[in-house]
Amino acid sequence: MDFEQITITTQIITGLSTMLLAIFLLRQLRLQHKDSVTNLRLTIGTQVDDMFRSMYTDRDFANVFLLGCENTGKLDKIDQHRFNIFMLQYFAQFKDHWENGNDHKNVERRVNQIFGLGPGVQRFWDEIGINLHERIFIEFVENAKLS
Repeated sequence: MDFEQITITTQIITGLSTMLLAIFLLRQLRLQHKDSVTNLRLTIGTQVDDMFRSMYTDRDFANVFLLGCENTGKLDKIDQHRFNIFMLQYFAQFKDHWENGNDHKNVERRVNQIFGLGPGVQRFWDEIGINLHERIFIEFVENAKLS
């Protein structure tokens, strides 16, 4: 073999090695992304579950939630904030399931149900929620409310 053939063979081997390494790294990134999404869903779900649990274990928070949904103006500043935080977490869970799952009909049903709880949910969405999400998710929520 002359020097030119050795150089070409080395370049081919280097190219193949680089391609195999790129494929390996791509697979690792996909696995890492999948793990990140799973952890995010678990965290958001746990937070929402904890807040739901507080509705039946903490009479004060149940009252905050019900008054917040009714939107009667009976909540003080701190309790209105507590209601808004709950709604932020709840909509974050909707968005997560909408973005990362294949259960859009289930998310649509849940969005429709939450808006059916009272005008306070609509107030939250109009004043806060709609300003935090991108247009495509807002359109999804708006369409889900109508169905």
